[in-house]
Amino acid sequence: MLNVYRIELRRSPLLTAFPVMIAVDLVVLFGRSRYWMGVWPEASVAAQVVTMFLGPVLAGVSAWQAGRSSRSGMPEFLLGAARPSWRIEAVRLAATLTLGFLAYGIGCLTAATVSFGDAGPGFLWPSYLLLGAAALIIYASVGHLAGRWWPSAGFTPIVCALGSLIALLVLPLKFDVLAGPPDTYVRPQTVAVRVLCAVALAVLAVTAPPLKGRAVPRRKTPLHLRGVAAGAAACSLVLMALAAPKDGQLTVARPSSAVTPLCDRASQDAPRVCVWPEHRKYLPDLTRMAQRLGQTGQPGMKAPDAFYEFGLRRTKLGDRGLDITEGHTRTAAIAMAHQVFTESFGQCRPPHHEKRAWQAIDNLHLWLEYRSMGQDPAVADRGLHMEGISEAQRQVTTAVHMSSAEQQKWVAEERSQLLRDTAWCTPDEWH
Repeated sequence: MLNVYRIELRRSPLLTAFPVMIAVDLVVLFGRSRYWMGVWPEASVAAQVVTMFLGPVLAGVSAWQAGRSSRSGMPEFLLGAARPSWRIEAVRLAATLTLGFLAYGIGCLTAATVSFGDAGPGFLWPSYLLLGAAALIIYASVGHLAGRWWPSAGFTPIVCALGSLIALLVLPLKFDVLAGPPDTYVRPQTVAVRVLCAVALAVLAVTAPPLKGRAVPRRKTPLHLRGVAAGAAACSLVLMALAAPKDGQLTVARPSSAVTPLCDRASQDAPRVCVWPEHRKYLPDLTRMAQRLGQTGQPGMKAPDAFYEFGLRRTKLGDRGLDITEGHTRTAAIAMAHQVFTESFGQCRPPHHEKRAWQAIDNLHLWLEYRSMGQDPAVADRGLHMEGISEAQRQVTTAVHMSSAEQQKWVAEERSQLLRDTAWCTPDEWH
């Protein structure tokens, strides 16, 4: 069987296209985004996303490889061979998966290598990598089965490749995760169901009886082999039904008790900032942001004692933690500014007709955001969609370029507009 395996490897079109697959792997890995570098869960997801592009290629090649024997006039040889036909099919599928996994593995190792410098302790998360591996097995297995039943050199591989792309978009069964923030994870049960589904489909692909007329019918498929194929088909259907997420999401909230938060402060009198350990690379920037918010120099402005990342302090009322979206600390600045605002004023809900009071809320929020970033507003807003607050942007951009005395006067004016009626702002229920 080892000789057959070597022959299948040498004849596989994947061997010729292997450099192209590696190039696709790296282009998807680094071309989609680079914020994942230095964050283990995000790096794991980035490596796993590549299977969305490798999978359809693998399905097409697997279909071509499985149908080659029929196209070469080899059914009689297979039926007369000393070894069971399913072993030959298993070796053929294994050869296809070997090259597919090799391309996938190179991407995973690349993601790990470029993340080591900033990511700190830990490694790639196995749950995400196993999701990608299960997807590759399913793509290859479906292509292999289609190639055995309809051994066309052109039509079947093309249909398998295109069909895999369409199925990826429309079927409820999901094997891909597009983002991996540290506050979410994939449960082991979810991964196990998908891996078992992939194994069941692989067994079906190599044991399913040939279609009528697709092989020389001089020897029937053994009854026990038919039973294995039927069992694999039933298992795969049941597992697919179990694997379909009800809410369309594979990830669930990660309990904060699973880790010890990483906390630091820029100075002794600055607010403390706590993040998930996987987001350690953002902590220096976040502590400086908290320090600026704690030293606004404006009367009535008060920062909380500590800022926590989203997911570390979930409550029945929700989670006000700072969020880092796709590597943007600007989204964290929005959450931190909101906490400073509610710490200073409470919950403010002026009547809808009090447009100037609502404008003051927007102005103060945005002023705090720019203050925390410590950058020119144009730089701070780069890459962030800020629709609906153009007037606030215009006013606050002018304000942040004023002198300290002028800014103090401007902030006092905005506060006075907001506090014209003491009933508009009530103590924050969060505490």
